[in-house]
Amino acid sequence: MPRSWRYWMVLSMLALLGACASVIGPVEEPRISITSIRLLPPAGTEQRIEVGLKIMNPNAFDLKAKGIVVNAGFNDVPVLSGAVAEPPVVPAYGEQEVSMTLSASLMNGIRLVRSIMKHPEDPVNYTLDARIDLKLPLARTLRIRKQGEITAQAPAGSRGDSPSDML
Repeated sequence: MPRSWRYWMVLSMLALLGACASVIGPVEEPRISITSIRLLPPAGTEQRIEVGLKIMNPNAFDLKAKGIVVNAGFNDVPVLSGAVAEPPVVPAYGEQEVSMTLSASLMNGIRLVRSIMKHPEDPVNYTLDARIDLKLPLARTLRIRKQGEITAQAPAGSRGDSPSDML
């Protein structure tokens, strides 16, 4: 095959792939929120937790996923992880509930408790990472990361008075 022929064939294939990729257009990141948590019977050194997620699709097309992978950590300690294959389709500009089982590692849980006990007044930082593998002609992966902190605050109206201080 002449050299120029291969060059034009490769160039044509790249142009075709680029055109296919632009059919879908940009994919906006879905929003994920936790709607329920339920403890399941433990399995060995792992505690299993059923988590309900609400996925909101801000895109003009249905989100069809091969799978969703979720990892959560607290104070830089990975604690929860899980995956679900073939989740329900999330309609365009709509929401869908997804239930998945996450496993909590006992050893990492102990590490987390120890780190919190060392500095109980410090806020607990959390990270929630989700990966959604879409069913598209050119496979796309959406990565979602939520971070924040949980603080322990005294209830409203409380001034730190304990019952023993009132005696």
